[in-house]
Amino acid sequence: MPMNIIIQEKRKEIGLTQEQIGEYLGVSTPAVNKWEKGYTYPDISLLPALARLLKVDLNTLLCFNEGLTEQEIGHFINEVGATISKNGFEAGFTMSMGKIREYPNCDMLINSIALLLDGALLMYGSNIDDKEPYKKQITALYERVAKSDNDQIRDKAIYMLASKHLACMEYEKAQEMLDLLPERTALDKTQLQASLFIKQNKLDEAAMLLERKLLNVVTEVEMILMSLAEIEIKEGDSKNSSYLAELSQKVTNLFELGDMNALATPLHIAILQKNVEDSISLLKSYFLATFTPWDLSKSSLYRHIAVKLKIAKIVKEEVVKEKQENLGKQVPLTLISELENSPEYMFLHSNAEFQQLIEEYRTKF
Repeated sequence: MPMNIIIQEKRKEIGLTQEQIGEYLGVSTPAVNKWEKGYTYPDISLLPALARLLKVDLNTLLCFNEGLTEQEIGHFINEVGATISKNGFEAGFTMSMGKIREYPNCDMLINSIALLLDGALLMYGSNIDDKEPYKKQITALYERVAKSDNDQIRDKAIYMLASKHLACMEYEKAQEMLDLLPERTALDKTQLQASLFIKQNKLDEAAMLLERKLLNVVTEVEMILMSLAEIEIKEGDSKNSSYLAELSQKVTNLFELGDMNALATPLHIAILQKNVEDSISLLKSYFLATFTPWDLSKSSLYRHIAVKLKIAKIVKEEVVKEKQENLGKQVPLTLISELENSPEYMFLHSNAEFQQLIEEYRTKF
């Protein structure tokens, strides 16, 4: 919020006129009027007295603690996403860093941008020769937010840093980050809040809360099963690993998370096992699944979330449609790039059926 708006709003909050402000500070009423319209600014010597008069601290008056609302941040994130989709990652990155310079103390904004850029670099960064400078700057954003006074934002940033250190095999640093995270509380606020909403007959609010909780829990179960299956491989029990991968697929299908999610664990395990036949078969299914994105509106478990998304889609029909089309193209393109360049898929490169599959989908997209 600009200084002129702060002066105007705070003056009205305490019930003073522009004339009274001028009298207290020894300036004319037109001068105060110009401050509030943003034509001029108070002399620096007047700032401490003006802050005391308006009952704010200097940081607030000078906009040092200026932030954005959650809605404003969401709108900006959508704009950056559209820019990246249309003009490339570099354009969205430049746009994002400019916004951070404008709001350097808004932790929610910085964290949201870091998460967006992190995902976008993976999805849209296949044409960037050197990704390391971008990766370092994104990590630096997480490190800034990891010092936030907001517990939720700080913990999310620390979690992402731990994940990055783990991916880079920096195990000591990863442990340092994990040690900073609180253990999950045994008291579940979500269930209690939902019960309260039901008692108050706020059924939509209760359903939305519980559906989001269900999504989080099922996703966590899927990740746990994937990790357990990976452990079985490392311990030499290929049979049990395959069983856990199948179980993960059943759970995902049971809780209606879509074909792509259902195939994720079996594909991951087949790759780790270097099982050429299963890997190629699952890759074919995974590519086909990208043509039919997960549709919440067809699920009976998440219908309240779907209704909310449908309303948002009506409001921004063309934007949503364009994003879905771009995402539908980008997912397989990113997968193709990963299959061709990542060392973990090298065992497939000499297989003619694999090469044919890659060529087929590269031509399509």
